[in-house]
Amino acid sequence: MTSTESDGLQALGDAAPTTTALSGIAAAALGRPSAVVESAHAGALPLPQLNMTTGGLWRVQGTALPSGSADSPAGAAALPFSTVVKVIQSPLLWPGIGQVPPHMRDDLVRQYPWRTEALVYASELAGALPDGGRLPQVYAIHELDEQRTAIWMEDVSGTSAPWAEETFAAAANWLGRLAGSSAVRDAAPALDAGRDAEKLRFFVEGVGTMVLIPALRGEELWRVPAVAAAATPELVAGLRAVAGRAYGLVEEMVAMDQLPAHGDAGPQNFMLQPGGQTFAVIDWGMFRGACPGFDLSQLLSGLVNDGVMGGTELGRLGPACVAAYTEGLADSGTPVPESVVRRGHALSMALFTGLTAVASPRLQEPDSAELRAYMAGRLEMGGYLLELLAATD
Repeated sequence: MTSTESDGLQALGDAAPTTTALSGIAAAALGRPSAVVESAHAGALPLPQLNMTTGGLWRVQGTALPSGSADSPAGAAALPFSTVVKVIQSPLLWPGIGQVPPHMRDDLVRQYPWRTEALVYASELAGALPDGGRLPQVYAIHELDEQRTAIWMEDVSGTSAPWAEETFAAAANWLGRLAGSSAVRDAAPALDAGRDAEKLRFFVEGVGTMVLIPALRGEELWRVPAVAAAATPELVAGLRAVAGRAYGLVEEMVAMDQLPAHGDAGPQNFMLQPGGQTFAVIDWGMFRGACPGFDLSQLLSGLVNDGVMGGTELGRLGPACVAAYTEGLADSGTPVPESVVRRGHALSMALFTGLTAVASPRLQEPDSAELRAYMAGRLEMGGYLLELLAATD
């Protein structure tokens, strides 16, 4: 590369590829046997909130001259290419690691195996996924050091669309077929029921016990104007009761059958593909074994947490998603009663959404009508999970 090209990738730091590696990545992105990169530049993308294992995320765009194929004649024009590079890292490199007591840091690394996403992309999972969903194409996986790995992959951003009820149902059905697929179990990185159970317990014993549960049981959180404006006495009492049951919720979840789960199946990670209800599914760092219905909690809460959808929508979408997920399980050859799926969904929704719906990082913002509307949506979601839990208890 020229010095101009090198300067364009300075944002990547030591994740910047060699000239040879970048040429291979560009060729893969263009679907050509080889290519010569003429220019490239990197632009940072927003990092997921509260994510300890994503160390950086960039879109790398440029131009390259394809070579090595019959349709690449001499004098052909350079073609534009675009890829995404994601650096995954040990939680010990997380900027917020100072919030974790030193005696808990070894457990944090053990409970959040940061290499999972790279292992998924390097496995045979891509060929085993149910119809209707696919992994992004992965062009290269570079080990930067013992605590960081760079993954170069297809740029599938920009293909998302507003989610209608049928979009939610299609995603839920696909997640059910993923959970019930023996091909997925055989092709994916090994699932460890004991490790996954400990990860759930660590969530409650760590951030749950130290931050989330005390906040729900205390008074200060409920006095924040944006919260107080939407919190009814019934909702406050209900979420406090969920906090008191957190350990029991975990034990019931791990006692259920454990099935493959994406682990972070919010709509933000389902890139709707042109031409129908098919998805490129990204962000596999939380892939795990989990109870039936586990992935539905992220699927339904994701847009509410982002302020894109109100919590009242969940009363309509929830039953449709449970039914579609249950149908997907049956279609994959692993029938599970709908009542069991609904219970698993209720438990995971109560544990993760029940403990986190009120304690939003946005409460650090000045009070505003927009913030109050946002928190009202999250508290409406809290009402949904309380009704769901009560109906399945």
